[in-house]
Amino acid sequence: MKKSNTNYNKACLLLGSNLGNKTQNIIKAENEMSLFLKIIKYSSFFESKPWGYESKNSFINRALLVESLDSPLDLLDKFQYLEKKIGRVENTKKGYQDRLIDIDILTFNEECILHPRLIIPHPRIAERKFTILPLLELYNELKIPGINLSANQLLKNCKDKSEVKKINV
Repeated sequence: MKKSNTNYNKACLLLGSNLGNKTQNIIKAENEMSLFLKIIKYSSFFESKPWGYESKNSFINRALLVESLDSPLDLLDKFQYLEKKIGRVENTKKGYQDRLIDIDILTFNEECILHPRLIIPHPRIAERKFTILPLLELYNELKIPGINLSANQLLKNCKDKSEVKKINV
């Protein structure tokens, strides 16, 4: 049998939810994603207060390492479609708001992308503790693609002092 020389793209995603059954929303998104990409590794689930806005609803987040044949913009389109399918309502006001599901592309291969619709690595990856702690589980001491720092280094430099706790599901 001939060996395939298909080159898969590797991406790191962050999924989050702060409405409804939060962990089930994330698992539902993961199940839908597995139809068009391969999930290689999952972080634990983490709970935190909303970042950048006020809400009584805490967030549950989880990071994934995935492989895909899709380009970053194709993945973005698929994730936005998936968010709407799960029930995310389009944000009509400026800033953050509560949501059933949020899917962010944190990294894509070793690429740095500046596109009007997508910036990779994610522009706030180093600012948010709820992003860094799941990355710590995925990368350990390895450098995060496109950033050239480990999650430990990001955590040491992070000014976000909010409580983020690992939860059992």
